[in-house]
Amino acid sequence: MWDDSLWDGYSLTQENDTDTDIKPDEDDSKSAEVFSRRVPPNASDPKSADSLIASQMAKLSVADREKVYMDVHAIPDDCVVETPELIQKSLRVLQHEIDILPDKKAYNIAERLSPKYTQDREFRLAFLRCEKFECQKAALRFVRHFQVKLDLFGQDMLTKDITQDDLDVDDMECLYLSNGRFLNAHDKAGRRINMIVMVQKTYRTVTVLRKGFYTLMTAYRDLEIQRRGFVTISIQFGDEINGTSADNADLVWKLPKLNEAVPLCLSATHLCYTKEAWDGMHAMIKTAFSKANQVRCRVHCGPILKCLEELRRHGIDPSYIPVNHKGEITDLAKDRKRIEQQRRQERLKYPTHSTIALPFCEDVLLGKGTPFQIHHGNKKLQQFVTDRFKKYERAQKKGEKKAVAQEIMDVVRGNGGLFLKQDGNKWAPVTDDVALMKVGALFRYLRLKNGTK
Repeated sequence: MWDDSLWDGYSLTQENDTDTDIKPDEDDSKSAEVFSRRVPPNASDPKSADSLIASQMAKLSVADREKVYMDVHAIPDDCVVETPELIQKSLRVLQHEIDILPDKKAYNIAERLSPKYTQDREFRLAFLRCEKFECQKAALRFVRHFQVKLDLFGQDMLTKDITQDDLDVDDMECLYLSNGRFLNAHDKAGRRINMIVMVQKTYRTVTVLRKGFYTLMTAYRDLEIQRRGFVTISIQFGDEINGTSADNADLVWKLPKLNEAVPLCLSATHLCYTKEAWDGMHAMIKTAFSKANQVRCRVHCGPILKCLEELRRHGIDPSYIPVNHKGEITDLAKDRKRIEQQRRQERLKYPTHSTIALPFCEDVLLGKGTPFQIHHGNKKLQQFVTDRFKKYERAQKKGEKKAVAQEIMDVVRGNGGLFLKQDGNKWAPVTDDVALMKVGALFRYLRLKNGTK
């Protein structure tokens, strides 16, 4: 049953309700636009943000308040029972709701480019699950998804799954910081935990948004996340905002809005920080959230261990959060391997790209000089050649040596690697013949090195 603790300190006095200039966006329920919505004049004012949220809470029914309380405190909720009848009916109604939406430019482009992609049954079901099969809400989220994707990646990527090979160098550097990702951990309601840690590094707004979109759209493939949603823990510890992405008001306003355009339900957000210097940023975050997410946002201020301990009463074990008492991430090496494994799986699942901004560690780079020789993929290729040198030398019949070289190429590609050459400021896969020549040249070099004929 809902009780007064739901309000968590929010004031509903008449004074607070009238002081704010922040007004809910009345077009939220209609527009496919996400990033272009105006920033309220008092978006970074903590008092105004809290008053806005209190106003939103006051409009909720008792049942809705109780649902918010359950979500914020990780009290398990029953998932929708997905009968064949419900799924069939919901998919039909979803299409109707999409059809009657007035603002769906990006969706219409995607529909023309690839109806197979936009009408994929499992893809659409993810949006329905996110909105608990409320078809009108799912339809709006669906068309917003394509609008955001068009804004961030352009028309060519509108009907393709985003992979690491689609990201540019800055995007990949931001991804490998590991400061924003889903942990292999759940709260007491069975929801995955999404961790965001502020670091002393700044990136362009589009870089962080592209990285965030990729992270969310990779996580959505988990069926349990679709059904149960996820919870975000945002951690900012330090005295200064300068030198961090929090100093970018455009990014602070836009990043929370990604949650309105992906097939994942954000069940709760916990903002953890130490200093009042972060108050303005958190006010803007809370204001930028949709109405549903605003009332599910909670703030924890104080020393890091105190903030993390407070998460216990929200169903989150603080030992799951990989940060130390200084707010530093403690599992960077482990998470880097996770990201690499993710890229390996993408390489094996999706068609090879014509160009790549940043090579994979398993790639073989064609070129001369130390940077090429010390690249991980090149060193592994050298070891493959060394291990098969005797077999290569024993091969006498026509095609046998080529078969040994082909075997090595298959091993490289089985690990997700490609043979790449520089193409301007990018990298391009070479043909099989060129790759075979590279492997053959390494065998000949090893022969000369060993002094064999």
